[in-house]
Amino acid sequence: MKKELFNDEIFDEKIYQETKRKYELMAESLPDLLASISAEGLPTDWKFIESITHNEGAFREWVERQREERQKGKFLTVSEIQRSADELNEFYSRLAPDVNAIRRMRIERLPLIPVDDSIAVDMEKVDELARKEATTKVDATKMQSYWEQVNKVVEAINDLKEYEEKNGLPDSTFNPASISMGMDGVYMTPPNLSVTQFKDKFSTPEQFQDIYKNTFKKN
Repeated sequence: MKKELFNDEIFDEKIYQETKRKYELMAESLPDLLASISAEGLPTDWKFIESITHNEGAFREWVERQREERQKGKFLTVSEIQRSADELNEFYSRLAPDVNAIRRMRIERLPLIPVDDSIAVDMEKVDELARKEATTKVDATKMQSYWEQVNKVVEAINDLKEYEEKNGLPDSTFNPASISMGMDGVYMTPPNLSVTQFKDKFSTPEQFQDIYKNTFKKN
């Protein structure tokens, strides 16, 4: 029975650790963000936080509604209206960075859950999301079938290299354009021919003969 070389799932430990750490840093900063909001006299329960972070303009719209509520059914002088507007603008400016930070967390899919009158991060869900991000599901059967075809080329190149070294022949994969003289001296391009270049270079016996006629010249 043919040995299976590939798994149906590929797990990248580096991506897992990086993703998990990204969420952990968000979780560590969340309490301070909520404390800033609470210090301004606002609630920090999920319903309110969701309402001011569900889109980019949500918090500004909420502040504008507060301005309208203050003026509803009241007579206010021009100076009072201006003072109220200035106060709310300052309030918005103080809290907007913290509110936007939470909004970005939601965009990054940080798993937030309601806890009493506040919110917290579901760390079990964080681990689940990190593992999902680090896992790639593949068709292992098709991958192995393709690998077997590619490996034929790899083995053929290895055999060619071994033959060239054994018989003192030049490296047929060498790219002459890899060493060129520029204005600033020698500069490098890829030292080996690409597969397409190799195939084009040796596509016919006539081309092969023209390239190697001096190599195999008889004295």
